[in-house]
Amino acid sequence: MCALCGVLTDGPHWTEAGTDAGRSAEAPTGRERHLERARRLALLNRVLGAYGCTADDWAGTQYMVHRRSGGATEMAADLPTLWAAVEGLVGYAPDPLDPALVARLEAAPSAGGRAARRRA
Repeated sequence: MCALCGVLTDGPHWTEAGTDAGRSAEAPTGRERHLERARRLALLNRVLGAYGCTADDWAGTQYMVHRRSGGATEMAADLPTLWAAVEGLVGYAPDPLDPALVARLEAAPSAGGRAARRRA
């Protein structure tokens, strides 16, 4: 899907149900929505790092998925298309639920966790 078509889609993808993106009471440009999206993106980038990729927000509705080496980029409208984009960039299907990956992520403190401990 091209980036413009993704911006014109109506509402959040079902994978974001239960998140701030699925809330209808808040204006779509609300501060909390942007903060929650940034938090989700930070978590997502921890997982993507295992595959040599990163993601950035684009217009609050899309993800730009980058391969660290080679600089290739793909757009993704939601999490399912994000994982398909990662597969296209790295050449194999990523498994974000791989038990070894989950164990490494749980063992490594997040950047937010370290900062919070330093402030305490």
